[in-house]
Amino acid sequence: RFSTSGQFLASAGDDAVVCIYAPSSHQSATAHGNLDTSVEHWTRIKLGRGHALDVVGLAWAPDDSHLVSCSLDSNTPIIVWKLTDLANVD
Repeated sequence: RFSTSGQFLASAGDDAVVCIYAPSSHQSATAHGNLDTSVEHWTRIKLGRGHALDVVGLAWAPDDSHLVSCSLDSNTPIIVWKLTDLANVD
């Protein structure tokens, strides 16, 4: 799910992990060596672990400061992630 501003992209799934991505400055070359401007590259910048089962929904705060994830997990079905509190990916 893209953030409200389009600056971030969030993904999650059956591994119960929430990932945040940002656009990368990496550019692709086509088979002929030309730069392909139609391809975007995104780099994972944050990682959130807290659910025990599949994450089935994501929603961004209007200012992109928080991300809400919903899971099939009965112990932590909803987590509100503050982006500054998520682990950075090196």
